[in-house]
Amino acid sequence: MSFYLSQVLSYFLLPAVLFGVLWSGATQPFYKQRFWWFLLPTIIGSLTYAFLPYSQVYILTIGIIYIAVCVLLLIYGLFVTTPRQWLLLWQGALVVLAAFMWAKVAKLDMISATSVINTELILNISALIGGFILVGAVHLFCSKVFELRSRTTKRLFFFVLILLAILPLSGEVLLAAMKLQILDLYQGLLSYVSKVTNFYWLYAYGVLLMCLIPLVMMFIKEIKPLKASVKAQSQPIERRKTQALLNIKQRRLRSFMVSLVLVFASLLYWDAVASQPPTRSPAKSIQLADDGAVHVPITDEIKDGKLHRYQWIASDGKVVRFFIIDRYPGEMKFGVVFDACMLCGDAGYIQDGDQVICLACGVHIFIPSIGNPGGCNPIPIKQWALKNNEIVISKKQLESGLQYFSDVVKITVKDPVNGKSLTNLDAPYSYAFGGKTYFFTEEASYEAFRDNPWQYVENSSALGGNE
Repeated sequence: MSFYLSQVLSYFLLPAVLFGVLWSGATQPFYKQRFWWFLLPTIIGSLTYAFLPYSQVYILTIGIIYIAVCVLLLIYGLFVTTPRQWLLLWQGALVVLAAFMWAKVAKLDMISATSVINTELILNISALIGGFILVGAVHLFCSKVFELRSRTTKRLFFFVLILLAILPLSGEVLLAAMKLQILDLYQGLLSYVSKVTNFYWLYAYGVLLMCLIPLVMMFIKEIKPLKASVKAQSQPIERRKTQALLNIKQRRLRSFMVSLVLVFASLLYWDAVASQPPTRSPAKSIQLADDGAVHVPITDEIKDGKLHRYQWIASDGKVVRFFIIDRYPGEMKFGVVFDACMLCGDAGYIQDGDQVICLACGVHIFIPSIGNPGGCNPIPIKQWALKNNEIVISKKQLESGLQYFSDVVKITVKDPVNGKSLTNLDAPYSYAFGGKTYFFTEEASYEAFRDNPWQYVENSSALGGNE
C-alpha cells in the first residue's frame, strides 16, 4: 500500500508544485479544467507505457521529449506574466510524460495478486487515490500561497523546480543511450548517471524543502502584518474585515502546511520503514550441557505458536541457528528445524501471522508443515528428544547443520598440534577436516596436522581445542 502512495508522490509532486506556481495569480482559475487536464493525461500516459512494447528506444524517446517540454515550459514560465487557458495544454503534455515514467516503476500490474476484489486490492487502490488527492491539495494550496509573490521569486522558484525535474530525466536518457550503444561508456558519465538516478527518492524531499520558502515568506510578509493591523485597528468594521482576511490567509497557510506534512510523513514512512527488507529476530545463544546436548525448557512462552530462534557456536566459531515453533499452539507438537533452507541457504525465516516466510525468496510456509523436508521448508533436525519437559538436541545433530551456515564469530581456540591458544579469525593457518575447521599458530603445526589429522583430532579433546 505505502509503495503505491510513495510512487505517486515521488513522480507527481514536482509537476503539481510546478503548475501550482504557474497558475498562481490567474484571473480565471479553471479549477475543473485543471482537474480533467490532470486526470486524463495521467490515464493516457499510464496506458501508453502499458501498451507500448518495452524498449529502451521508447524510454530514450520519451525522456528526450520530457526534457524538451521542461525546457520550453521554463521559457514560458520566465516570460509569460499572466496564466491563460492554453496553459492547460502545457499541463496535459507534462503530466502525460510524468505518468509514462511513473508507470515504468509503479508496478500497476501487481496491485492485486488475484483477479477478485480483496483487501489487498482495496488498500492499494486507496493508496493511489490518496496519493493523487494529496498531490492535488498541494497543487491547489501552492497556487493560493503564491498569488501575491513577486515575479522574481516565482521565476527563481520555477527555475529550480525545472532543474530538479531535468536532473533525473537526464540520467534516464543517458542510461538508455548507453544501453543502446549510442554513447560509449565513460567512468565520469557512469558516475553522473548513477548519482542522478539512484538518488531519485531525494527529489521529492527537495521539492518539500522548497515549499517551505513561500510558507515562511507568507508568514513574515502577510500574516504578521495583518495580525499587527488587527491589533492597531480602532474601527470595528475595518477590524472585522482585516480579521476576516487574516483568517483566510491563516487557513491557507495551515492547509498548505498540513498537506506538506502528510506528504513528508508518507514518503518518510516508505523510505525509512516500509521499504526496508524484513530482518531476522535476534537468536538466543545456547550452550552444550554436561551431557553434550543443548536443553531448551518448555515454557508457556515456547508453546505460543511463535518462532523462537536459537544459536549454538561450534568449536571453530561457526554459528548454527535453529528455531522451535509449536505448530499447534498449546498442543506441544513442535517443529525443531535449522534456520536455513536447502534451496536458498542461510538467510533464515521470519514469522508473519500463521505463516513462516523464507527471507531469501519470500515463499510463505504453512506452519503445520514445518519439520517436513522438501521445497523451501526449513531443514529439519532429524533427531531431537522431548525429555523432562525439555527439548534436547545432541551435539552431533547440531554439527550436522554446520554445512548449511556461513556466519563465523571470533572465539579463542587451540592449535590441536602444539596446544597454543589463538583466535579463529586471526589464525595464520587453517585446515578443514571432518566437517570442522582447525586453526594453527605456525606452518609446522599446519603441515603436521595435514599429514596425519587423525592423530591430532583424537588428541584435540585433551588439549581443550576444537571439541
